[in-house]
Amino acid sequence: MATIQDVAKHAQVGVGTVSRVLSGKGYVKEETRQRVQASIEKLNYTPNEMARNLFFHKSGIIAVIVPEVAHPFFAQFVNAAEMVLCEKGYQTMICNTYYEQNYEQRYLEMLKQRRVDGIIFGAHTVLDILQYKNIHLPIVALDRDLGENIPCVCVNHKMGGQMAAEELLRSGCQNVVQFVGIKEEKEVSTPANVRHEVFEETMRKHGILCRSIHIKWPTVDISYYQNIAARLLEDYPDIDGVFATDLMVMAVLQSALQHRKRVPEDLKLITYDGTNNIALTYPQITAVVQPIERLAKEAVHLIVDLIHGKSFQNKKIELQAVLRPGDTTMGG
Repeated sequence: MATIQDVAKHAQVGVGTVSRVLSGKGYVKEETRQRVQASIEKLNYTPNEMARNLFFHKSGIIAVIVPEVAHPFFAQFVNAAEMVLCEKGYQTMICNTYYEQNYEQRYLEMLKQRRVDGIIFGAHTVLDILQYKNIHLPIVALDRDLGENIPCVCVNHKMGGQMAAEELLRSGCQNVVQFVGIKEEKEVSTPANVRHEVFEETMRKHGILCRSIHIKWPTVDISYYQNIAARLLEDYPDIDGVFATDLMVMAVLQSALQHRKRVPEDLKLITYDGTNNIALTYPQITAVVQPIERLAKEAVHLIVDLIHGKSFQNKKIELQAVLRPGDTTMGG
């Protein structure tokens, strides 16, 4: 197998000159550059991964941007995405934004400077949406609408919200609460909002009282969820159904048991996401499960295609969530 030294000797140049040709950095006479490239082809020289990426002006790195990787949904997504990226020959840069504008801006600048080859974006942007619409570089959105030039991977949240509502209706609920993310001043449009709209619409259509409580999302502050769950049962002692994402529902379940409420006889619970964490609860929580591993796989395949110059056929790749019955509802 030829080495960089073999290429230098064959082209009658120094190793440093070969490195400059591979990286595209530094001055090299055009005649010399062509001689080095001819030697590379003649000797069938394969640079190491770093040198090869420099040669093709690639970093071999894809950034996966999320609000907080400690959040169960994003932790599971990042883990799955990294596995698929590794299979594709890419390294993963995991980026938390924590809703900070300077963090998000920094990651976009890295893409513009080609320090990463692409971005899978799953955070709640605090930047002007035009910064994404005008970038024209490989970006795939996870459950976010970042403009016509950026494809989105998500689930069918309309069906997900419908399934959650119908499960609580089958369970006989008459007075329900759903937890919805707080609306931000610069909130980016997300398909996920549809599930809450459909859930409330379905409940009201059947004459069921439905209240929406706005909370921070996502956050991994367990005490935050516990405090809200405790206040919920104090402020609304007569509710008989709750719809929220995993951490919130787990906190409500804990609080309900502490208040000696019977689940599901007195209070029915259904969660959205269905991450691995809820398998540790008792009773088992009924869940509308997002196919997180498949979302990650689709996002990775799409970003790699974009990096290779392929155009996307569908603006939105929409997967299906499924209802996983548990012990916190009475539907059958």
